[in-house]
Amino acid sequence: MLMVGVLALTTVGCGAKSEGSESSGSAKSDKIVVWSLADDLKEFATHYEEQNEGKEVEVVVIAPADYPTKLTTALRGKASTPDVIVGEPQMLPDFFKAGFFEDLTQAPYNVGEYEDKIVDYVYDAGKDENGVVRALSYQVTPGGITYRRDIAKAVWGDDSPEFVAEKFKDVKTITETAKELKNAGYRIFADTGNLRHFTYGNNPEPWVKDGKLMMTEGRLDYFDAAVELYQEKLVAFAPEWSSAWYSSMGNPIPLDAEWTDVSEIDASAETTDVFSYALPTWGSLIVRDNAGENEGNFGITTGPNAYFSGGTFIGISSYSKNKEAAWDFVKFCTLDEEVSQWWVDSSNGDVVSLVSVLEANKDFENPAFGGQKTYEFWLEQAQNVDYSLVTGYDTQIGDYFGQAIESVQRGEKTKEDALKEFYKNVKTMPVNNDKWHNK
Repeated sequence: MLMVGVLALTTVGCGAKSEGSESSGSAKSDKIVVWSLADDLKEFATHYEEQNEGKEVEVVVIAPADYPTKLTTALRGKASTPDVIVGEPQMLPDFFKAGFFEDLTQAPYNVGEYEDKIVDYVYDAGKDENGVVRALSYQVTPGGITYRRDIAKAVWGDDSPEFVAEKFKDVKTITETAKELKNAGYRIFADTGNLRHFTYGNNPEPWVKDGKLMMTEGRLDYFDAAVELYQEKLVAFAPEWSSAWYSSMGNPIPLDAEWTDVSEIDASAETTDVFSYALPTWGSLIVRDNAGENEGNFGITTGPNAYFSGGTFIGISSYSKNKEAAWDFVKFCTLDEEVSQWWVDSSNGDVVSLVSVLEANKDFENPAFGGQKTYEFWLEQAQNVDYSLVTGYDTQIGDYFGQAIESVQRGEKTKEDALKEFYKNVKTMPVNNDKWHNK
């Protein structure tokens, strides 16, 4: 519930294929070193080596919690390796300001030549505050509502994405839908955190615009909906990433299932089936992989607003002495249509950033989601993402807003008092721009 900003889960691996040594400094070196947050780039590296005889790529996977510190320490010391570096969207602004990522708009990279080939928001997310592209991504991560078709059919007699989308068209409607589902013995979400992606409302504004906090009617409606879902027990209270959350995708779970191990389940407890999950592309694959006997029984539809969550962005270290080889690998991962199609097949469902490849797969009927054309859906959602709504203030303001909501959910404050404290926190929060405090 506390997370309103753009967040992501990344797969944590360990180590690398070998310790290796620094690049030789020659642009024709046979080896580059990649520091990554996820195992994906190990697979890309293996494929790259298979396609390019004599080239070698060493991928070092670093836990997300440790990555910013390790990268900052290395590059403030102007280390010549790693050659290729990555970042999640919320990390990139600080990395760009520190000068860690090479300018990809300049020769010999000339990334502007490829702009029309990439989903717009991905291209925009890789820009620094001056509009210079410094990172690209091989994937898009738009979000939606992944839901149980069988439950929709049982409750409403219609399981189509178009019908279910109407049940999630805004946060006020979501609370009414939640009540209908509860009356039928189900819960709309595993927990209230699912609502966090829908703070924009039907007339979206960024949290900060022209130096001013934008408290919109949509955000106030979101506040009320989050409180009502919690206080009226319209969700199952199985927190994301908990054992109960994973289990809910394939089984009924006990209400208030804040357990961490299957052995802790009270066999006599009242159970419920969870209807839906607000998740991005990679999250829907988690649902698919944990569906068990519910495999093929899910669909995907839209929520109140388009959003995205996460993604791995790749660029060249400004201090690499092997930038030509580094660019060859970055380009291979992000701009090559054949490689992009390979990743669609190899990853068994990841959604790529090249528009042509998404369009080439738009007629694929996904058996895991009732034969729905999921690539067509995700392409449309990705094209609806408005990256201008993302600001550098989002995480901090989102945390304050979440704290205000939680205090009302738990009966510790009234809505009025909670909002007063929220405004006070925002007004006094540390920011880089002193003009903020005059607004």
